[in-house]
Amino acid sequence: MHLKTGLYFLISLFLLQGVTTNVYAQKKQKGKKETVSKSNEYIEQESEYYFTEGEKQYILEDYAKAVNSFRSSLQLVPENDVAYFKLAQIYSKTNQTDAAKLSIEKALELNKENPYYYLLAADIYTNTNDLEKATEYYEELLRTIPGEEHNLFQLGAMYMYLKDYEKALETYQKTEDYFGVNEQASVQKQKIYLKLNKVDEAIAEGQKLVDAFPDDPKYVLMLAEVLSSNSKDEEAITLINNLLKTNPEVAGAHLFLADIYRKERKLDDFEKELDKGFSNPLVPINAKINAVMKYMALLPDQRLEVLLPALCDKIIEVHPNDPNGYLLRGDVYSTFVQKQYLSKDSTDLFKQKAINSYSKYVTYDASKFNVWQNLLNLEIQLNEADSTILHSEQALEAFPNQAWLYLVAGVAHLQKDQNEEAAFYFEEGLKRAANNNQLLDLFYGYLGDTYNSLDEYEKSDEAYEHALEINPNNELVLNNYSYYLSLRGQNLEKAKEMSTKLMRLNSDNLAYLDTYAWVQYKLGFYEEAKRVLEKVVADKEANAENFDHLGDVLYKLGDIKNAKIQWQKARELDKTIKNIDKKIEQGKIIQ
Repeated sequence: MHLKTGLYFLISLFLLQGVTTNVYAQKKQKGKKETVSKSNEYIEQESEYYFTEGEKQYILEDYAKAVNSFRSSLQLVPENDVAYFKLAQIYSKTNQTDAAKLSIEKALELNKENPYYYLLAADIYTNTNDLEKATEYYEELLRTIPGEEHNLFQLGAMYMYLKDYEKALETYQKTEDYFGVNEQASVQKQKIYLKLNKVDEAIAEGQKLVDAFPDDPKYVLMLAEVLSSNSKDEEAITLINNLLKTNPEVAGAHLFLADIYRKERKLDDFEKELDKGFSNPLVPINAKINAVMKYMALLPDQRLEVLLPALCDKIIEVHPNDPNGYLLRGDVYSTFVQKQYLSKDSTDLFKQKAINSYSKYVTYDASKFNVWQNLLNLEIQLNEADSTILHSEQALEAFPNQAWLYLVAGVAHLQKDQNEEAAFYFEEGLKRAANNNQLLDLFYGYLGDTYNSLDEYEKSDEAYEHALEINPNNELVLNNYSYYLSLRGQNLEKAKEMSTKLMRLNSDNLAYLDTYAWVQYKLGFYEEAKRVLEKVVADKEANAENFDHLGDVLYKLGDIKNAKIQWQKARELDKTIKNIDKKIEQGKIIQ
């Protein structure tokens, strides 16, 4: 009894142990699977972390760090096609084309269902001028993924670049089959037909647009352009005139007709159509500006020389609040002045109109330095000192470091005998002229003149010396420096040297001859001074100072009678010459 019980107990215990062991083993196995599962989840999370970091760095344009992050993500999950796509984007942006190609091809190997991959691949190969390969990606995209038909337009363009016109026509026809008649496809087909000299087919494409969009006159103008460009002007004129019967205010139609009439030499009709087009406020001002510039290229032409300024005036009249009209008119009028398409009587009038136009334009836009240059140059030419000062100061607000503007301001102040102000601008400009020897030469020359007028002779001589260091043959400086030295009776040998050099450089200039003679006079060489001054006063351009100087020279030579005659001639030309009345009355030099 006890034995059986014990045996049963042992058997039961054995069985229990077996079950326990089995359950434990099952628990161990289950724990192992959980460990592996958690490990994969951790890897995916870590990969996603690196990918997210890469995205952040990509947005911040820290491409090097972004590449490292995407690579780290791929080391954990090598099948992540999006990470390869992002790498391809970065490599493409940073011109690492080989790496970009490898990355996008890997992305497509992993996922052929994303249209953006194909588009990036095509873009990468396009940028490396491998258009055949780029075209293959567009073709594969269109074969593989439905709903991408809008990319047919790009594929057609690729075929055109490759000059595969048959495939391009086929592709654009597919766009028409899918989207219906559309401008982009028809225009491109027209271009192809014209390249292939298939004019009738090109015209048919234009007519197709006109028929498909009867309420849009743009397509009538486009068709007329094709007709006119292919020697079918009469058909184009008929087409436009029919359009104007039903749509009299179509912008641009009259300008188009004007072009045809000019080509056919029907110049009266040409001018009439231009006037209609320019008088129409619905015609965009840019179209009118383009027309003017196109006809400007045909100058000189007597008819256009009369017409173009009038058209500029018409633009201002019709578009008074558009600054581009004022800029155009300023440029046209100033060009007429520069190219001398004018009579002498009209030159100053055209300069003034150009000034008025530029002055108006800069109230809208003060940011164009060349406009300020044109405006100020014209004002200087007309001696409009007040407006030159005003505009040069306004220009300096926009361009405070432009040395040339200080030069202009200084010259304008000189014209008004405001010598201290002139000196200020010349000195300020000098600081900004840097290594521009041409400007430095001008600044020093003007400073020499200005300081002489201010009786600051040391500064004047110093400025002149600097100018001659830059350009030893500066005729104006040689003339003024030597003349002012002679007036002061100082350093006359230097004055003689400079005036003699001036004669070798330019012996026909009356002012230079007068300076040379006056230096000779100051040195006591009266016969030489007389010889030169007699040559000067024989010229019809001789001025009062020339006659006055000759009178002084004759007086020194004892020829009082003829000295008084020369002084009298000087007085007839300028009554303000210092002491001229006393000289004539007393018959002697009055200092």
